[in-house]
Amino acid sequence: MVFSQTAWLMAVHSSTFAVVASADSMTVTLNNGLVMPKVAFAANVWDPDTCKYATLAALSSGFRFVWSSVLIGNSCQAAQAQAIAAARNDSGGIPRQELFVSGTVNTGSCGGYDDCVAQTRSGAENQFQVLGEPLEMLMLDYPSRSGCDAIRGQWKVLSDLYQAKRVKSIAVSNFGSDELDCLKNTTVAPASNQLLACVSCGDPVPIVQQNAAAGGVVVQAYSPLGSGSLVKDPLLISIGGAHNKSAAQVALRWLLQHNVTIATQSTNPTYLAEDLDIFDFVLAASEMAQLDADHLRRQFR
Repeated sequence: MVFSQTAWLMAVHSSTFAVVASADSMTVTLNNGLVMPKVAFAANVWDPDTCKYATLAALSSGFRFVWSSVLIGNSCQAAQAQAIAAARNDSGGIPRQELFVSGTVNTGSCGGYDDCVAQTRSGAENQFQVLGEPLEMLMLDYPSRSGCDAIRGQWKVLSDLYQAKRVKSIAVSNFGSDELDCLKNTTVAPASNQLLACVSCGDPVPIVQQNAAAGGVVVQAYSPLGSGSLVKDPLLISIGGAHNKSAAQVALRWLLQHNVTIATQSTNPTYLAEDLDIFDFVLAASEMAQLDADHLRRQFR
């Protein structure tokens, strides 16, 4: 969906005045009552040793949400599972009930209801084999390109797994308004929708409102730092100086204050700790307005 500049400005105006006056919770309650951390660690397409190291570093830094996509490859996902097991087994390890683990299924190329059911079921079983079960979340990486009937086939499998309690929530990624409409009359609404979003990229603020209207779907941002480009952004650096925070922390905080959760990635323990250290400050309304205007400028230039 494409929003006009006027519609975007109206959404920004209402969102800016909704900014809270104090730091907020590190979790959000999904539309089925499940509590999800607002910040997730997401691995990239790394070799298995890097995947394991980075996941262990994230867990040591305080991350409790490990978002593991099939798109990073089976060997990297398996390494993440090993890291989770190691973190749990260490002396004073992390109890499993404190962790939120999400897998994904990539069946965007399936065609027709039956084919999408078959491919999605196979992909889901693979995720259980690699990551274990029950999972806190299972997500579709992409909607089928073959229309609503095919998308409902994808969603049928995830809904059945949810009803069978093999997953605690089900979600989507890269779903626009048309794809969300395909799921309007289904039994289970998506808990979240992962989308490209950051100060310099992605969907404008009304997307958050659109997903909320589609059954209380929580938006999660991938590439929240613009693939790393925002860490040197002058405006973010300037605003960060007033809060003793980095440009990256300001960029992530901007998303939180627009009710967007985050999936971030790094192999650097210092940066991972910084990515979580965003709940002890609040961007002022004037700072949010500056960043909103900058986002608007980039979107419509």
